[in-house]
Amino acid sequence: MIVRHTAEEPLNPVPQIPTVKGKEVVAPSDGMGYSAYEVVLGSDGNDVLEYGGSGSTSNHMYYCMSGSGKCVLANGKEISVPSDFFMGFSSAVKCKITASESMRLFCVFCEDDDPSEDRVVVKSLSEVIGTDRDVDWGSGFSRRFLLRDDKFRVSVTLTSVFTRPATVKGVPMWYKHHKETAYYINGNMTYQWEEGKQEASFRPGGTAFMMNKNDPHRALPKEGESLKLCVFYPALVGNEKHSFDAGYSVFPAPE
Repeated sequence: MIVRHTAEEPLNPVPQIPTVKGKEVVAPSDGMGYSAYEVVLGSDGNDVLEYGGSGSTSNHMYYCMSGSGKCVLANGKEISVPSDFFMGFSSAVKCKITASESMRLFCVFCEDDDPSEDRVVVKSLSEVIGTDRDVDWGSGFSRRFLLRDDKFRVSVTLTSVFTRPATVKGVPMWYKHHKETAYYINGNMTYQWEEGKQEASFRPGGTAFMMNKNDPHRALPKEGESLKLCVFYPALVGNEKHSFDAGYSVFPAPE
């Protein structure tokens, strides 16, 4: 398990986008199969996030946690970007993101096996809620923006966590076949691993829990709802749910 508190991370140029500074959430050296950063774009027009197209090698994905702005693609298409909005692009797709109201972005990069200018996924949170991508996973709801059929190697979800009678003593999970980052952006959450010998809690500003060793762990939500942005590698099929009847819940291996 790797635990990283965003507030403690320095503000550095993002490797894929050196003109933009961000805080490292998942480092390439963490061995997760992807990297992730939190980036804030100011509304003064001086901050421009631009990536993709010729020479780029990574799928690039963005979730707007707060603020608003626009994304302009190389083909001239303009996408309005409000808060709670997801965009996923192949490395072949060049995009330029600017803010009209200071934007807090969660940015994910992973290797692109098959670059295609047609591989674009754009979804608001409201478009996912109430669909088959809105999954009651056992102790909250998993809103799944990317699944295996979207061909991005990873899944990106916005997941809520709260206590239920079956999980009041904690939510036991074990991703035997996936490497998951759970990046908590608000709430009150503690994780335990190594059978309770290790423990860490959410801190304001964001806390990432990375199961880099497929660690069996237990999530202990406190009062109210906690929210986390999750990245799974390899990608989820889409119908995975947790069962807490027999100890740690395990998602099946990808076919």
